[in-house]
Amino acid sequence: MVINLNIFEINQKKIGNMNPTYFIAEAGLNHNGQIDIAKKMIDDAYNAGADAIKFQTYKSENFLSESSEYFDFFKNVELTFEDFETLKKYADNCGITFLSTPFDFQSADFLEKIGVSAFKIASSDLTNIPLITHIAKMNLPMIISTGLGTLDEVDEVVNVCKSIGNEKIAILHCVADYPANPEETNLDAIITMKEKYQFPIGYSDNGESTIVDEVAVSLGANIIEKHFTLDKKMEGPDHSFSILPNDMKQLIGKFRLIEKIKGSDKKLPNHSEINNKIAIRKSITCSKLIKSGEILSTDNIAIKRPGNGIEPKFWEQVIGKKATRDISQDEQIKWGDISQK
Repeated sequence: MVINLNIFEINQKKIGNMNPTYFIAEAGLNHNGQIDIAKKMIDDAYNAGADAIKFQTYKSENFLSESSEYFDFFKNVELTFEDFETLKKYADNCGITFLSTPFDFQSADFLEKIGVSAFKIASSDLTNIPLITHIAKMNLPMIISTGLGTLDEVDEVVNVCKSIGNEKIAILHCVADYPANPEETNLDAIITMKEKYQFPIGYSDNGESTIVDEVAVSLGANIIEKHFTLDKKMEGPDHSFSILPNDMKQLIGKFRLIEKIKGSDKKLPNHSEINNKIAIRKSITCSKLIKSGEILSTDNIAIKRPGNGIEPKFWEQVIGKKATRDISQDEQIKWGDISQK
């Protein structure tokens, strides 16, 4: 698999290549419009080991028609800009990166003003080239979800950002279904995008299952974004498929184990198996006593453990050589034990 080369940092944490998977705890709208719940989510995300917590920043009137069936819901859970400024400071003090997805130009400008370290672009805005262009000009890292998108549409967004000079891009595979069916997540698209783009590639998960995220990391996802909640029984559309803080902590722990299991792309013996080399490997060995000057042949040598003698791959070079000393039965033959002519 081609390893992406463009590495960028968010609050001094490197993203891409062989760096640890960057975990974004997606609070989304699971704060239900209450800043105290949002603060508790920040605390729990930090304690679970998440690298960042992400919200959604918007003015309902700016991105939704009032006739939309979703308008009342978004309006009811809308936090004010002042709330987000408070949450940004709270997250900074807590030690976790504050991120948010702007749904409109005004919100993007506000987030830049309060000093966010990166922008998240929602799948719903993958084709919103005016908004993407506006944000790309801010020259901050952009994490772009691609739910509902085709590779051509991803290409278009990437080219727009690159044309502006912003190549601090991460692309997240995503299935824009809530909750997403694990059997329809099509995670091999991660491999496709890792081979095509020299950017960090990840997965934005809208499902409850955690095995999907584990598979994504095993396929090389550099970023995982996953919804979480304080209580799955709370009122709201996303709580039921969001994971709980303790589940999130366990999931992040599994990511770290998967990263260790994956190791590197180099095929070399590891430290633990080096000590087993002599015991496991085989050597060319005397099958009976060989006298000095005697010719080595299939009648007097064999291949046996341990592996502290001449390796079996040199069998043909050993056959026909003379012993330079008496060699006992079951003794491993060394190069110094045979003539080199």
